[in-house]
Amino acid sequence: MLLIYFIIAIVVLAAAAMTLIRTRKKRLHATVDMDMQTVQKVKHLDYQPGIKSILPVSQRSIPHPVRKPDVLPRPVNVSVTENMPDISSSLRTLTEKYSLDQFTLATRDGLVFASGGGDNAADDAARFGEIFVNDPLAETPGVTLFGLDHKGSVLIGIIRTNLYIPDDTAEMIESDTKDILNTWI
Repeated sequence: MLLIYFIIAIVVLAAAAMTLIRTRKKRLHATVDMDMQTVQKVKHLDYQPGIKSILPVSQRSIPHPVRKPDVLPRPVNVSVTENMPDISSSLRTLTEKYSLDQFTLATRDGLVFASGGGDNAADDAARFGEIFVNDPLAETPGVTLFGLDHKGSVLIGIIRTNLYIPDDTAEMIESDTKDILNTWI
């Protein structure tokens, strides 16, 4: 009879050990799963501020390949001084001849000397006149600057266009500007 009690005790102990092992494995897997969920939810340390949602990246902030600007069309063969009533008309003709958006002559002080029209000639003269005096080689998108000397005064040519100006065209613009100044001043 003692032997039967002993065998029953061993069977009960074995069953209890098996149940205990299964329970620990389940708890271990549950803890690991819970830790993984916690890690996925909390990606910062407890002392850091709360997580802020991240906004999606806008399409404009994704870099695109640089595209060369279009080139100015060849100028029309027209005189910028003949049959013109004043210097502003000559500068407007120069603007149309070279397909420019705007053309302004400014003094080194940032004042408008003459303009071929445009709403922001005074602002351009002030801003780009100072830029040219401080750094003649400065580049501003959509604006081309050049300096010229007329009767001992340094003037600054301010060209507004988003098109690329080839060197020969820039020289022709500068030459026509000198012709206009020699005619009117």
